[in-house]
Amino acid sequence: IFTSTEAAHMELRGAAMRSNASFTINDQVFVNGAMYAESAALNDHLGCNEYPAGTSSFKVCGCGVKVHAFMMTECQQYEHYDTQIGQCDCSTKACDEKTLSSGYTDKFEWKAVAFKISAC
Repeated sequence: IFTSTEAAHMELRGAAMRSNASFTINDQVFVNGAMYAESAALNDHLGCNEYPAGTSSFKVCGCGVKVHAFMMTECQQYEHYDTQIGQCDCSTKACDEKTLSSGYTDKFEWKAVAFKISAC
């Protein structure tokens, strides 16, 4: 059972993405400042994941995993409010950390209510 502040993995569109990708211990996904999944456990979270409370904070470490954050539920695209986190670049050990924001002159944070985890 998930509370409204926890992310819930949903069987949405991503079921066909299931695979046994080879993630390493360096591959980690953080959502709202907390570890969401890492290493081999990432296989259990591939595809669309809902986060009903919404969050602007994502961090992805390692070069084998990436996250796409979505403003819309069920990982639906909505113009420029979709953002990729994770560089898929094995030449760097740096994590990719983003606070979701938009705006031309006045920046504001937007909250993702769904995110898709996939292998690079």
